[in-house]
Amino acid sequence: MSGIFTLKETINTLEAIFERHKDERIYVLGTTCCGKSTLISQIQNCIDMDSIAFIDITAEESAIINRTPWTKEVGDMVDKIVYRNVKIQPGFPVFGTVIVDCEVVVYLDISDDLLAKHCEKRGASFNDAKQMKEAIEDDWNNHKAQNDKMCYYVMILE
Repeated sequence: MSGIFTLKETINTLEAIFERHKDERIYVLGTTCCGKSTLISQIQNCIDMDSIAFIDITAEESAIINRTPWTKEVGDMVDKIVYRNVKIQPGFPVFGTVIVDCEVVVYLDISDDLLAKHCEKRGASFNDAKQMKEAIEDDWNNHKAQNDKMCYYVMILE
């Protein structure tokens, strides 16, 4: 399943996917500023990866993941922490930036133009968000190629 959706359509689509796969572990993947937090606030039982991944990290890990600009080293450290700390339970989809052990992955894509607008609104770096998006797309494509997960693609329009 794939498509291009408005916010309401995205919410309806995600809710349908969540219902269809209610007994499976679901991960919703997207770059910073793509709208994950907005969606989490409007859909029941969703969890932000950051709320569980970064609770118990070392000072060294914190120093690395909070560096700017975003680099591969930052991304690799985030991956390490997330793989260690994030475990998904059926019925509680996790939204984040790193695919973890799950059966279903939903990729929230966003155009560069809209991403730039979202970054400007939040005061975030478009270059960092774009680099993160490229790394996320590589991870998404690698998992799709393995064909071991049900994959959904959703293009964010607003």
